[in-house]
Amino acid sequence: MRKFVSFALCGVLITAFIFFTQAQMSDKAQLGRELFHDPTFKGTIKPGKVKGYATGLACANCHADFDEAAKPDGVIRAGHSMIGVPHRGQAKGGMISADIFERAAGGGGFCYQHFLQRIPGPEVDPTAIPEEHAEALMAYFKAISGDNKGPQFEIAMLDDEAKKAAGEKLAAMTGDAENGWQLFGRACVVCHPTPYKAGIGPQLIRTRPPRNIDATLERWATKIRGGGVLMPFYAPDILSDQQVADIIAFLRQELENAGN
Repeated sequence: MRKFVSFALCGVLITAFIFFTQAQMSDKAQLGRELFHDPTFKGTIKPGKVKGYATGLACANCHADFDEAAKPDGVIRAGHSMIGVPHRGQAKGGMISADIFERAAGGGGFCYQHFLQRIPGPEVDPTAIPEEHAEALMAYFKAISGDNKGPQFEIAMLDDEAKKAAGEKLAAMTGDAENGWQLFGRACVVCHPTPYKAGIGPQLIRTRPPRNIDATLERWATKIRGGGVLMPFYAPDILSDQQVADIIAFLRQELENAGN
């Protein structure tokens, strides 16, 4: 009975803390929170199927707005947590430097154009995000971070040759298909609801397998580690080489069973 009361009290205290935190959040930070979870960015990103229009992604699809190490939720996101962003000073492996860091919403300005609007990476202007939105996102990141500097990591941007080498290496490794299925469910279903159904990303497994399964899997491994046109890359501290190999083993199993 005492344990039950203790657990109930903890639940009440946690709920009260959440409400207190939200109540303490400024209007600007609250706007940032809404933008973070909104693929339309308060309606400013328009629908359509041409370059510069909505993909259906939101910041929250690739980044957590909580401390994943302290409170894991089972999801493997391509990006790191936004906790600690205000303390970083630069983003995207130095692509977003200190002088535009705040104006680019700590790196969010790049994602605003590339991942939410499908604008090719070389054409992205990370400061094109509306200034009001950049300020709101940074206010939110400061509100949720406090003194917490978040995960420590280094972004290694791979060139085409390095991406190809990584894909070849990963596709050649021996993987565990059963574990790969679990990892696919945690890391990939945001864009690929199942291997057999298209979402933001394409359908992976069709009624007939590709003529060259090995080449297809090598291409997928390259995209997992190096990214694609719209697909974010998964760095080694997000998905290890063995975890990627496990996902590839699962997809090989499904390709080989296609049409059976």
